[in-house]
Amino acid sequence: MKRILLILAMSLTVFTVSYAQKTDGRTSATPKANAVEVMTPQELVTMLKECDHYFLATVNDNLPCVRPVTFIDIYNGEVYSMTRKSKDVYEHIKKNPNIQIAFYPKDSRNWARVSCKLVEAETPEVRRHFLAIYPSVIKAHPDALTDTDLTFMRLTGISVEIGKKVYQVK
Repeated sequence: MKRILLILAMSLTVFTVSYAQKTDGRTSATPKANAVEVMTPQELVTMLKECDHYFLATVNDNLPCVRPVTFIDIYNGEVYSMTRKSKDVYEHIKKNPNIQIAFYPKDSRNWARVSCKLVEAETPEVRRHFLAIYPSVIKAHPDALTDTDLTFMRLTGISVEIGKKVYQVK
């Protein structure tokens, strides 16, 4: 029985992520709300950083892949993340840029889900900004300023579901 439930859960995750709408990043699993509220990029990033742990879901062929992530911030009013091109997550995103981030907001009784697309947005300014915010990257990779394996991605078409409320990040 546990195996059947696991297979069903994995299938639902694959369906949810792989059939994300191309226009706004919302997935078919995102409930329709009577009124969509607005959330700022800063509010989203603050919630993610306050919760300490959040998880990125991608699709690898037909299998869901979920991993913890920590590198997220705002540059020029837009939300960015970073990863390495040599990681599997990068290949998954290149094949299907629709992703979800799941987290449990501080001071909330509901899980939250971010649905969006990731678009490569590498600039020297974004790189310098992130390396200033996350000095641990430079400690681990002293050549991070010029490392071509390190890449930066902008989150686009962001919607956030917290409980039954849906927010568009603008």
